[in-house]
Amino acid sequence: MAALTNINIGLANKAFAAARALVQDCQTQINAYADADEHYPDDHSRDDYLADMAAHLGDTTRRAIDAVRIVYQLIKLRRSLRSFDKEIVALNDDDFSKIKYFDEYYGAGTAAVSMVSKHIELLNPMIEIPTDTGIERRVLIRMLKQTPQYLGAIGIKPSREKDVQDALLHSLRLAFPGVIREPATPKQTKTYHPDFGIESIATAVEVKFVAEQSKAATAIGGLYEDMMGYAGSEFTQFLGLVYMTGPYLSQEQVEAELDKIGTPKSWRVLLVVGGGRSYPASAPTKRRGGSNSIKNKPK
Repeated sequence: MAALTNINIGLANKAFAAARALVQDCQTQINAYADADEHYPDDHSRDDYLADMAAHLGDTTRRAIDAVRIVYQLIKLRRSLRSFDKEIVALNDDDFSKIKYFDEYYGAGTAAVSMVSKHIELLNPMIEIPTDTGIERRVLIRMLKQTPQYLGAIGIKPSREKDVQDALLHSLRLAFPGVIREPATPKQTKTYHPDFGIESIATAVEVKFVAEQSKAATAIGGLYEDMMGYAGSEFTQFLGLVYMTGPYLSQEQVEAELDKIGTPKSWRVLLVVGGGRSYPASAPTKRRGGSNSIKNKPK
């Protein structure tokens, strides 16, 4: 094997991290497809929905293949690259998007993703690469933004935060097995608990559910207070997911408000709109942390 330069090694590390993240993304999409195939209502939109998911999976798989090819080129394994290319040529279109079901232990998969995963495992001992936190955080953000599609695929119409949280826990565990539900973040006067903590990427996630226009601003205020509570903890990124049953706020409105009050760039609020239903009214409960209003933010 020809000598490698530091530049080649650095680029190979980045390409390998991208390939591994894309394969992880593929597996997440496969599991989402399997859930949709089992739970999506049997109506006229079912076939189109599943076809769109399969097409997206095929595109992601091809991007993973491109990333693996770049790795082989950069570390100058020409014979392995030729073998890899032969395996790609042998695949047909169905191998990229047709989900095959195995037993309960192995789950679902595709021929193309299985092939790429095999080469990732072969390359792994040759490339020492630290976990690319940035890539994994982008995968997490993409998953959170797709929450309405995921809930729709498994037939859930949430009526409260807990419904969204419970569904998200199963989804997040596919890509982040170490996710923790409500990890403690002790402060001097109280202990705060984000809805999810992912220690491997030092990220906390908080979920809000908004079913009425009048409660949208209150939910954003609650997120601000939560973010203040997690500041200085082991989490260096905070993601707030606001699941709305209607377009009560725009992403631009929220970002402008957060910029005005000077929130760090590591704090992000993601707005998504999806289906939902009303929940029977009950006595108000006191939030952990106090006021929910963004106007009464902590000093």
